[in-house]
Amino acid sequence: MPVAPRLTQSLQVWLHVQSTVWLALLVALALHGPGELPLAWRDLGLTLLALSIASLVLILGAVRNLADLTTIARGVGLTAVAWAGFSDRGMIWFLCAATVVIGDLLDGALARRYGGSAQGAILDMETDQATVLTLAVLAVIEGIGLHVLVLPALRYIFVLAMWLVGAKAHDPKPVNGDNGRGRRICAFVLASLLAALCPVVPNSVGNAVTIIAVVLLAWSFSSDALFLVSQARTRKVKA
Repeated sequence: MPVAPRLTQSLQVWLHVQSTVWLALLVALALHGPGELPLAWRDLGLTLLALSIASLVLILGAVRNLADLTTIARGVGLTAVAWAGFSDRGMIWFLCAATVVIGDLLDGALARRYGGSAQGAILDMETDQATVLTLAVLAVIEGIGLHVLVLPALRYIFVLAMWLVGAKAHDPKPVNGDNGRGRRICAFVLASLLAALCPVVPNSVGNAVTIIAVVLLAWSFSSDALFLVSQARTRKVKA
C-alpha cells in the first residue's frame, strides 16, 4: 500500500529536518571527540530522540497493527537505553540494548504473519536509524573511534542528497521493491555496534568490525543513490 501524497510531503519535511539537525550534532560530537559528554548535550540529545520518535509516529499515524505497536515499543525501549547508557554501560545495560536491537526481528515477523503497512515499514526503517544513531554516539563515548559516527551520518547525507536531486529517500525498498541487501547490511551494522559496546569485547575488535560496517553501509547507500537518481532522470525524460 503506497503512502498518500499528503503524508509523503509531511514525511519529507520530517526527514529533511531530522537529517539536518542530527548531521549538525554529529559534526559537533566529532569535533568534541571521544569521551563523556557535557550534561547539557546529553539532555538535548535525549529530548531530540524522544521528540523524533514521537513526531514520526504522529505523522505516520502508524498505530495500525501489532507490528506497529512492537516498533513503537522498540522506540520507547531505545529512549530508555539511551538514557541509561550515558551513566551505565555494564552487562545488564548491554543485554537491554541487545533486546531492543533483536526486537527488529519481532516486528518484521509480526508484519509478515499478521499484515503490515507502508507507514509501519517506514517507522521500522527510521527506528532502525535511530538505533544506529544512539549506539554510535554511545560507542564514541565508550572510546571507539570517531569513524562510527559515519554510520548514522550516511543516512542523513543520503536523504539530503536525494532531496537535492529530486529523488525520494523514504522508501524502505528503493531498488525494485527489494530491501534484502539493505536489511542484511543494517543487521550487520547493528551487530557491529553492539559488539563495540559489549563490555567483554576489546575496543580493537569493536573498531575493526565497525570499520567493516562503514564500508558496507557506504556501498549500500551509494548503490541505492545511483538507482534512485537513475529513476528520477527517467521520470523527467518521460515527463
